[in-house]
Amino acid sequence: MTRKTIFNFATTYDPFERRFAKFLDRAEDVLRFAALGTTEQGGSGTAFRVNYLKPSGAVGFYYPDWVVVQDTEEGELNWIIETKGRVWEGTEQKDAAMRDWCRKVSVATGKPWKYMRVNKNQFRPEMDTLRALIVDIIQNEMFPERDNRKTTMSLEEILEARDEGRR
Repeated sequence: MTRKTIFNFATTYDPFERRFAKFLDRAEDVLRFAALGTTEQGGSGTAFRVNYLKPSGAVGFYYPDWVVVQDTEEGELNWIIETKGRVWEGTEQKDAAMRDWCRKVSVATGKPWKYMRVNKNQFRPEMDTLRALIVDIIQNEMFPERDNRKTTMSLEEILEARDEGRR
């Protein structure tokens, strides 16, 4: 599969983001991706931002880290992905604003957009696909007591469990 990587690994992003970029570059189901965030020196990679309401009530500007196009059985799936070393106050509000943006853009364009936050402690760079990483994160969020290195669930099992209200 030929892919276009719109990322310069020499750019001074933090080490976690560099590892994530290398994962995306080799993930079998990633067609292309681009870094949208800021460098460690504060330079913005893009002007793309989403407004959100901070816990204080003020309007904030959220600049997500990545846009990724994934190859799925249903066709191309567009992702906005945030990589987080630490979860700060306001992160949940940013997540909600980005999910809302993805929903609205999906409706407006007829093309699927989704949002995912990948926390540093959830990231497993040994995964072969973005899909495997996403399933692993969802599984951990639904069943935090499970050791996923020993037991895994299929996507169908995860969705069935969610639908049964075991979340």
